[in-house]
Amino acid sequence: GTNAKEIVDVLEENEIIRKNNYTFRILIKLLKLEDQLKYGEYNLSPSMNMLQILDKLVKGEVIVYKITIPEGYTCIKIAELLDKKEVAEKEVFLKLVKDGEKTSEGNLFPDTYEVPKKYGAEKIVKLMLSNFNQIAIENKFTEKAEKIGFSLDEIIILASIIEKEAKFSEEKNKVSSVFHNRLKKGMKLQSCATIQYILEEPKERLDENDLKIDSPYNTYLYKGLPPGPICNPGLDSIMAALEPEKEDYLYFVLGENGRHIFS
Repeated sequence: GTNAKEIVDVLEENEIIRKNNYTFRILIKLLKLEDQLKYGEYNLSPSMNMLQILDKLVKGEVIVYKITIPEGYTCIKIAELLDKKEVAEKEVFLKLVKDGEKTSEGNLFPDTYEVPKKYGAEKIVKLMLSNFNQIAIENKFTEKAEKIGFSLDEIIILASIIEKEAKFSEEKNKVSSVFHNRLKKGMKLQSCATIQYILEEPKERLDENDLKIDSPYNTYLYKGLPPGPICNPGLDSIMAALEPEKEDYLYFVLGENGRHIFS
């Protein structure tokens, strides 16, 4: 929403063009570029001629930054990161991804994105969701889910729990087999990660009272999957949810070395 005059003022202030450069302003008018100039952060220098500068501004060749969204981040953590990196405003982003009952939790694909500053919440949400859809098609998420009797939504919920429970990639298929076996037997999932999701601030150790919190996300109280994902899982957690190890495991506990023991 920035007009050509403001852009020219900024160029003058930063000494990219001379003060009161009427030639530059006339050139913009002659070429009918008043509405074509894109606002943003550019790499420009005073040694560039007017047409080179205008070419960059019309094409919108802004500086882009690499932003990595870690696997297992919740919508709130993603919003905080994007806000800190000046890509999108936290509140606007959250309004878009958590609209009443509808949430994009689970579908904001963790990846490295190249975006300019002030890219805007709407654009980055669109980018992350379309990335998820692309990866879902490439890896046949929906077909694989149906083959094992799940919907894609259910698989993403399960993958989000696996993401939070298994720190090591090689354990994910085993953790997945525990949850699949429990679901088949009608047992409660009893996942600590779902309790941590309910709590505003995650705790080092959960106590008895935490396990009694009445929430549909409490898998110690309620059977089956929670109503939605508890984070945005990465590809290996989703693949683990789709391809559990063929074992009869029903339990896992944390061992001394930070790895799990399955039984």
